[in-house]
Amino acid sequence: MIRATHSPLYVVQELLETRYKGAEIIFLAGSVARGEAGSYSDVDLVVVYPRVETAFRESFYHRDWPVEAFVHDPETLRYFFLDVDRPIGSGSLAEMVSEGLEVPSPTAVSDALKAFANQVLGEGPPGLTEDQVRDRRYAISELLDDIREPRSRQELYASSTILYNEMADYFLRSRRSWAASGKGVIKRLKKTDLVFARKFLEAFDVLFATGRQEKVIELGEDVLGGPAGLLFDGYRRDAQPGWRRN
Repeated sequence: MIRATHSPLYVVQELLETRYKGAEIIFLAGSVARGEAGSYSDVDLVVVYPRVETAFRESFYHRDWPVEAFVHDPETLRYFFLDVDRPIGSGSLAEMVSEGLEVPSPTAVSDALKAFANQVLGEGPPGLTEDQVRDRRYAISELLDDIREPRSRQELYASSTILYNEMADYFLRSRRSWAASGKGVIKRLKKTDLVFARKFLEAFDVLFATGRQEKVIELGEDVLGGPAGLLFDGYRRDAQPGWRRN
């Protein structure tokens, strides 16, 4: 449990003057910046230098606060926004910049980075390809079959845990919304479609509390467009021609 006696802003300011001396700006993001931090919450930072040899992330403790920092310059941030994160539907780094608090204060550089992050977020991720849609339909169909008649409560929970992320990811990406995983799923679903988010959370709450899977199965079929959207018979995925070794 955190027993920090210094405020997050004090910690970030001190890091700017010591560990990240020479940085242009630091964005303080995440639950700490939103005032929603729990006892084990990290201080999430995007540290921006005028120039870095390579971007990196690191985790450490400072003043009893766990700190997770993503260190970039403007060019590496643009690359990660467009070439690393956007193709997989992840907008988390862009959101950290968009929503982050500037330390020590806003600058022309931080304003430009926020504007670009907002532009990327507003455009959304690319749509799923036909192959990606089939792959995900097949994966969800298999998982739904796994929980229809599980051989044990342990197998039910193991398959349902994977299905939780797979179903949410497919729902979000099929609607050209940014994806999420783990605890970020709840926030992203509520932001994208509050009605669906309520159905999703209720269905999985019932499953994990009682072991009854009917609501999750029904919801999964709805996400795929009804029972006809389930995919097993006729599914095929070819490997790349060059995937062979003598």
